[in-house]
Amino acid sequence: MAANGYQMSRDAVVSPLINLDTTPGNPFLQDIGGTNANTDWVSMAGYERVYAYVQIGSSWNASDDLDECRLEQATDSAGTGAKDLTTDSSTGGYDTDTPIDAAGNFVVLEAKAEDFDVEGGFTYVRLYVAEGGNTGVDNVGGFLMRYGAHNKAKQLQGAAAAGEKVYVNAS
Repeated sequence: MAANGYQMSRDAVVSPLINLDTTPGNPFLQDIGGTNANTDWVSMAGYERVYAYVQIGSSWNASDDLDECRLEQATDSAGTGAKDLTTDSSTGGYDTDTPIDAAGNFVVLEAKAEDFDVEGGFTYVRLYVAEGGNTGVDNVGGFLMRYGAHNKAKQLQGAAAAGEKVYVNAS
């Protein structure tokens, strides 16, 4: 990741949160009251780092907490052998004794490719969030971004298509 020439569209790919059952809807605003959401399992092959961001939306029941928030690793895109990459527990990286629980609160999760159990074949990652109670609407938004691409390419996020996938640069 040289400081010069860094361009996000050539160096990173973003994956938004989706409902666990992939129900269509706004991927940046998921009601996880009593349930969970995650990104797709994506390969870290060819990337140096992963960054994830989760934020509680304006519709969040004050009596609820974001109970689980972590990066998970697996051996393939189906989630085979899934295990935690970051932790969420009373002594974990995301401390469940002091969870986020109000509109605008956020969590940032980060890892390097070398943090994965590569020897065990773990090269896939996803972001996972959950709220165990269900006392109302609990909207959360978030995304996972793989960056530090080994092979920079135009339109890494996906091929441009008019009115569908648009890339804009300063001219």
